[in-house]
Amino acid sequence: MIVTRKMNGGEDLNGMLEDVNRLKERINQLSEAEAKSMLFISLLNGKSREDMQQILLHMTEDKEQMDKAQTIHIVFGDSPAGSLKAAFRTSEYQKTEDIIVWPDNLSIGPVKDIHQASGIEARLGWFNKRYNMDEAERNHYRQCMQTAIEKINNILPHQKIVIWTCQNAHEQTGLRLVLAMLEGKVNAVRVIDTYKAFHEKEMHPQIADYPRTSGELNEENLLYFYEQFAMDELKNDAREALMKEGKSLLVDKVHLLRTWTCDGLLHSLHENRDDDFIIECAKRMYQEEGTVTFKKAARLIGEVYGHMQQFTGDEWIEYRLRTLIKQGVFSYQGDLKAMRFYEVKLQDEFLTN
Repeated sequence: MIVTRKMNGGEDLNGMLEDVNRLKERINQLSEAEAKSMLFISLLNGKSREDMQQILLHMTEDKEQMDKAQTIHIVFGDSPAGSLKAAFRTSEYQKTEDIIVWPDNLSIGPVKDIHQASGIEARLGWFNKRYNMDEAERNHYRQCMQTAIEKINNILPHQKIVIWTCQNAHEQTGLRLVLAMLEGKVNAVRVIDTYKAFHEKEMHPQIADYPRTSGELNEENLLYFYEQFAMDELKNDAREALMKEGKSLLVDKVHLLRTWTCDGLLHSLHENRDDDFIIECAKRMYQEEGTVTFKKAARLIGEVYGHMQQFTGDEWIEYRLRTLIKQGVFSYQGDLKAMRFYEVKLQDEFLTN
């Protein structure tokens, strides 16, 4: 019995040492951003050792998947990323492709040095003053940005790169910033403009404004576009021109808003660009309903979002609505902590202007 206990104790000890060694090996594979992210998760949620081992396993498996991938896809936003992942999940592409998600809306806010920690913090501070962000949201934003940028920096020389974009300031800004970050890399780069691809495939003149973003397209569309429109490598002169625009963005400490037009990417330092459109949408709602009453803020924001030519995201529209409330253009009732908690009404003097 004594011998048996010693053997079991030795086996337990050996098993524990093997677990520790495996854990150390996986930790050594983590980047600095991934290690910080894992530490934050453990502190925030009080994860057990078993939970942390599972998170660590998932993170290192992600890194191994990226290293094995033949092609790296870079997309701007969680929505197109989800559709593209779904498209690849049921095909052979699951083994050969990996996706980097830039989680941010790049049409709004400062982008100076956004590829560095200082730029991320400056941008986060700018949003924090304007949006209703809690600590968890700020930390999540920081982690996602750090992870995306580190993954872009760690793309291997032999891997092909596909950058997904569309005819909007958000994705066009992203295209330029990523190409600036890829300066000096020899990887073949292909660009898929989902707006151009959609109209080349569908040719629906009655929906000329669709899609505004890649996120409006389903997984079947994205898979078709990849197979049909990702053949041609971005030519050196075009890549160089876009890269230079991206480098200019990375040193721009003045402009805060970006607008996409037929002439390309335009820049503005004035935050009130969309205010008149918000007011016009409120007037149209009143005219259609024949009465001027308090309306749910979420409904007005949805109306603006649905009709606005530029893609800004609903957080930006709500920020401008709250600014107009402070300026006395709209009155409100309720709690301004979130759009679902308050109603707004355009003040009488602005109804006829």
